[in-house]
Amino acid sequence: MFQPNSNRASAHRIPVRFQRESAPAPEPDTEIKPEQPAPEPAPAVDWEALAKRRQAEMENFRKRQARRADEAISAERERLLRLILPVADNLARALNQPDGSSDALRQGIELTRRELNRILAAEGVTAIESVGRPFDPQWHEALATAPGHPEPNIIIEEVEPGYRLGNKLLRPAKVIVSA
Repeated sequence: MFQPNSNRASAHRIPVRFQRESAPAPEPDTEIKPEQPAPEPAPAVDWEALAKRRQAEMENFRKRQARRADEAISAERERLLRLILPVADNLARALNQPDGSSDALRQGIELTRRELNRILAAEGVTAIESVGRPFDPQWHEALATAPGHPEPNIIIEEVEPGYRLGNKLLRPAKVIVSA
């Protein structure tokens, strides 16, 4: 019969085997599925047509820009001509004066000159100062040389004034230079 054993070391033990838990084994797929069609390949890119389309877009862009530039030039030309019209009016008034009034003619021409200078100054045009200054081929055009001045290459006479727009030359001053 059963006798209690005080010595636990001698007690019999029943070996227990532990198994690791794992996912249950998949069941075999017995369901029959219809075959899915393979995904359609991406449509082929027509590179030649794409290049032609881009080329046509670029050509249209160039034409549009050229048209805009022409319109801007035309608008600026009109604006400048509108500014000069009062000068033409002043000249017409001066010429319509009676023959005996040279003072009125002189006054009309002086008004015209002032109006034109005002318009040019408003546009940024300035006259090139020349007389008494050293000759500079960037701003002056020598028409002749004249002896008799103590220093060479000094402008002694301005035949026609020169003009510049900022630092850009519009027309060189035509001058006579000392030899």
